[in-house]
Amino acid sequence: MLNEQMKITAENEMMLYVKMALKNIDFALISVDFILNTETIDRNVYENEHTFYFYYIQNLLAACGNLANVFDNPFGYTNRYRCVSPYQRSKALCEMINLNIKDYPYIFQKEVRNTNMHFDERYDEYDKRIGDYNIIDENTPDAIRRAILNTPHLRTYNKQEQVYITVGRNRKRIEYPLRQLRQELEALKLLLYKSIK
Repeated sequence: MLNEQMKITAENEMMLYVKMALKNIDFALISVDFILNTETIDRNVYENEHTFYFYYIQNLLAACGNLANVFDNPFGYTNRYRCVSPYQRSKALCEMINLNIKDYPYIFQKEVRNTNMHFDERYDEYDKRIGDYNIIDENTPDAIRRAILNTPHLRTYNKQEQVYITVGRNRKRIEYPLRQLRQELEALKLLLYKSIK
C-alpha cells in the first residue's frame, strides 16, 4: 500500500496522509489488542509483565500521536518543500473526510502521549519523587493499590479496569480507558476507509 514509488502531487497528497493514518490506526489497534487480550506473556521476549504492557502502551501512544500530527496539528514545522502549513493541511483533511476531532477525545488526547514522551519534565516537576511503571491487578494488595492511585505516579496500567493512568502538566491526573480508545480507533478507521473509496 505505501511501499510503491509515488510522486507526491497536490492531487494525491491528501490521500497519502489518509493512508498513513490508516497504518497508524492498525498499529494502535494491534497494541490495544495485545494489552487487552493477552493472558500469557512470552518470557523469552518480554523480561516481565511491566516490559510487556509498557512496550505496547508506548507503541499505542506513538501511533495516536502520529494521528494527532496528521489531523490535529496547529503548529508543526514549515520547510521549503511544503506548499501549505501543517495547520492548513490538517484542517483540509478533516473537512475532506468530515472528521470532527472532538468526536475522538482519546485518540487526540495529546497530553497522554506528551507525558510519556517528556517524562523527564514530569520527573523534574515532581522533584524526581514520583512513582513509575506500575501495574495494578486483582493480586495487588489494597494498601499498595491505594498508594498507587492516591499519590502521583507517572505511568500506571490498571489491568482490571483496563485504564492507563498518568499525570499531565500541573500535576493533572489523566485516565485513558483503552476499551473506549479501541472503539474510537475502529470508528475512525471506518471513516477513513469510506473517504478513499
